[in-house]
Amino acid sequence: MRGQWMAPMALACLLALPACSQPVRHAAVPPKQEARAVPIGLPNVRYVVGNEADMARLSRDLVDTWVRERAWRKQQGLTGALPPSNLLALSGGGDKGAFGAGLLNGWTQTGTRPEFLLVTGISTGALIAPFAFLGPAYDTRLKALYTTTSSKDLIEVRNLLAALSSDALADTAPLRRLLKKHIDRAFLDAVAAEYDKGRELWVSTTNLDARQRVIWNLTRLAKSRDPRALSLFHDIMIASASIPVEFPPVMIDVSVDGKPYQEMHVDGGAMAQVFVYPPSIDLERLSEERGGMRKRTLYVVMNARLDPDWADTERKMLPIASRAISSMIHTQGVGDLYRIYATSQRDAVDFNLAYIPASFEYPHNEEFDADFMQALYQTGYRMAMQGYPWETVPPGFVVHESGPAAARKP
Repeated sequence: MRGQWMAPMALACLLALPACSQPVRHAAVPPKQEARAVPIGLPNVRYVVGNEADMARLSRDLVDTWVRERAWRKQQGLTGALPPSNLLALSGGGDKGAFGAGLLNGWTQTGTRPEFLLVTGISTGALIAPFAFLGPAYDTRLKALYTTTSSKDLIEVRNLLAALSSDALADTAPLRRLLKKHIDRAFLDAVAAEYDKGRELWVSTTNLDARQRVIWNLTRLAKSRDPRALSLFHDIMIASASIPVEFPPVMIDVSVDGKPYQEMHVDGGAMAQVFVYPPSIDLERLSEERGGMRKRTLYVVMNARLDPDWADTERKMLPIASRAISSMIHTQGVGDLYRIYATSQRDAVDFNLAYIPASFEYPHNEEFDADFMQALYQTGYRMAMQGYPWETVPPGFVVHESGPAAARKP
C-alpha cells in the first residue's frame, strides 16, 4: 500500500518545489577568503584544521594552557613540575553515545575517573563532551540525556513535502530546547572557570561551504563572557551532531574584513569520527621547547562497534546505500584511530581505547530508540564498574618492539 502512493507523492512534491518556500541564507564566504572569516564579535574561538596560521595559533594557545595552569597552581600553593595529565576524546555515533555516557558514569562510581585536562568531542561526542569536561557533578544530566530521551525529544520529523522543499528530513528545534534546559549561563560560567586552570574543551564541526574541519575552543568561548556566547555554544553542539540530510545545517554568522557572511556547518563526522589535536601539532617537541613536559595519558571512547558488524543487506537501493555509507563511516573511524595512535606514539602519549563490544546485539529499531540507548548505557556502565579493559592499540594493529616508542622505554 505504501509503495502505491509514495512515488506519485514524491513526484507531486518535486513538481511543487518551485512554488514552495525555500530556506534562505546569507552569502557564503567567497573562495580564498575563508581563512579570514571569524564569528561576528568572537574572534580567536576556533581553528581551521590545515590552515597554517590557525595551526600556529593553536600551538601558541596550547603553550598558554601551561602558563595558565602554572599560575593557577601557584595560587593554590602548588609548585614544581607540571603533574601528569589526562586527555579524553569522544567519538560520533548518534544514539550510540549512550555507551560513552554509561562508561563515564560507571567510571565515576569506581572512584578512579581522572580529571581531564583536554576533552574533545565530535557529533554525539560533542553532546557528551561539555558534561564530561565538568566532571562527575554533571553525571546525572548526562545519564538523563541518553536514557530518558527519545526521538521526539530531539527532533521533529517533517512531512514529505516540507522535507523536499527544505534543508533536511527533520527539525532539531527540540534538541535546541533540551540544550537550553541543561546548558545555561551558569553552565558556561563553570566551563569558563576551568579555562583559568589551563583546561580545554574542544568540539569539531564541518564547514560544508569550504569543506574544512573546524575545531571550536568552547572554554575560550565561555571565558569571553560575550552575550552571544551561549547561543553560539548551542549552535556549535547542534552543528557537530547535525547529520546532513537528516538534520538541518547550522548557519554561523561570520565576517571578513567587517563584511557579514554565513557559513554552513554540519556534523563534524562528515570529516572525522574522533579527534584529539591535529597531527601537525608536534606536542612533544613543543613541550620540550616551551616547558610543557609531563606524562600524558589519552583515553579514546568510540561510540561504535569496531568489528565488521555483519548484516543481511536487502537487495534494494536504500538498504544498499545505507549499508555502504555506514561502511564508509566505520572505516573512517578506524582510520582516525590509526592517525591518533601514530600521533600519540610520536608524542609519547599513552594510548587507551574503549568501544562497544561485538557481543552487544540489542535490537536497534530506530534512531534514538530509548530501549536501545538504555541497554547500551548499562553495557558501558557495567564494563566500567568491572574495570574497563582499555586496549592500548587500535584494532588490527601489530606492535613491534622497535622504533621510537620502544626507544623511549627505560
